[in-house]
Amino acid sequence: MEKLGINWGLLIAQLINVIFVVWLLTTFLYRPILNMLNQRTSRIQEGLQDAEKVKEQLANAKRDYDAELAKARQEAAAILAQAQERARAQAAEIIAQAHRDAEKIKSDALAQAEQERLRMLGELKDRMAELVVLTAERVLGEELKTNHDRLIEESLAELGKYN
Repeated sequence: MEKLGINWGLLIAQLINVIFVVWLLTTFLYRPILNMLNQRTSRIQEGLQDAEKVKEQLANAKRDYDAELAKARQEAAAILAQAQERARAQAAEIIAQAHRDAEKIKSDALAQAEQERLRMLGELKDRMAELVVLTAERVLGEELKTNHDRLIEESLAELGKYN
C-alpha cells in the first residue's frame, strides 16, 4: 500500500487521533450540548404542561364563578320575592287594620250619637213636661199639683210613642 502513498503508521496515528477527537468531542461537547437540549426540551414541556394546567384551572375557576354567580342571582331573586310577599302581607294587614279602626271609629261615633240623641230626647221630654205643665196652669188657671205626676207620666208615654 505504499505504492498508493498510504503510510500505515501515520494512518493508525491519524485514526487514533480521530477516535480521540471524537471521544473528546462526544464527552466534553456533544453530551453536554445534548443534555442541555434535553433539559431545555423538558423545561419547555413542563412549561407547556403547566400552561395547560393553568388553563384548565382557569376554566374550572370560571365555571365555578359562573355557577356561584347564578346561585347568588337565584338567591337574590328568592330574597326579593320573599320581601315582596312580606310587603304585600304587611300592606294587606295595614289595610285590614285601617278598616277595623275605621269601623270602630264609626261604631263609636254611632254609639255616641245614639247616646247624645237619647240624652237630648230625655232633655226634650223634661222640657216638654215643663211646658205642658206651664201651659196647663195658664189654660186652666190653677196649679195641677195633685194630678201633676200622673199628667207628666202620660205626656212622656205619649211622646215615647213617636220615638
